[in-house]
Amino acid sequence: MRAQGLAIDWALNTLRAERGRTASPAVRVTNPFERYAMNSSTLRASGPMSPPAVVARAIVAGLVLACSAGTALAQQPARNLLGLGAISMAEFEGSADQAVRPFLLGRLDLGGYGSLRLAGLSVQYNVMGPKSPWAFGPVLSMRPARDDSVADPVVRLLRKVDSAGEAGVFVEYGFGDTLAQGDRLSVGLEAKGGKGNQLTWGVQYQGPKMGAFQYGIDLRATSANDKYMDTYFSVDIDNSVRSGLPVYKASAGLKSTTIGFTGSYDLSRQWTLIGRLGLSRLAGDASDSPIVRLRGDTNSTAFGLALGYRF
Repeated sequence: MRAQGLAIDWALNTLRAERGRTASPAVRVTNPFERYAMNSSTLRASGPMSPPAVVARAIVAGLVLACSAGTALAQQPARNLLGLGAISMAEFEGSADQAVRPFLLGRLDLGGYGSLRLAGLSVQYNVMGPKSPWAFGPVLSMRPARDDSVADPVVRLLRKVDSAGEAGVFVEYGFGDTLAQGDRLSVGLEAKGGKGNQLTWGVQYQGPKMGAFQYGIDLRATSANDKYMDTYFSVDIDNSVRSGLPVYKASAGLKSTTIGFTGSYDLSRQWTLIGRLGLSRLAGDASDSPIVRLRGDTNSTAFGLALGYRF
């Protein structure tokens, strides 16, 4: 900034000298951009300029354009966000014990190639443009293993269920300015498969910005097919002998419901603090499983905190 100021001072002094050389009347102007405009119109009317005046005029024009472009870029809202933190959540679905895991979140604009949305161990690729009310595309996620590292001594005796990659698609439609100016209400559906298939439908409300604070509320319900329920909630004869839990067969149906609260507080233009609280409850055959009913809990809480950076 100091170098730019010195360049502007030199350029304007040179232009004033050039104006004096061409006998132009003196006019008092305080704004440097107005000084530049007046010098330009005066010099056009007074004939050819000396070489120093040509250089000075070019410098002022370049700096004016650079300052204008910089101001425009600074006024554009940041379109990308990356956040990293930690979240405390149930070790596995139905567990009464908590585990701390990485908490990743983000929003990355890929220009004309859509955008990425990250949340925990899940990533969505939205193929629609930023101005479309629709969001649609593939989703990938990772489900942690249930093995002999879990806290419960009886569940540790069950056969290991390996971690699983899950893949599917999602679709979402959003409405703006629903309850207040600047808010957003969206409804969506996500279908994915891994060790069985799941279907999640939900509603999300993001409130308007209130100073440095913003909040969001979401409601979700998830159903699962026979294979998924059997993998994570059934107890066959072998697992019954291993653990002492009664034999149980879980069938397809509603698996869980969740309500989540998200809040963010801007520490600066780039940095923001993000908190997440989620309350989940297992339903149907999942809640009746001996793994949950005798050794776990149908209710679970997740709490995460992350530091985000906008760019």
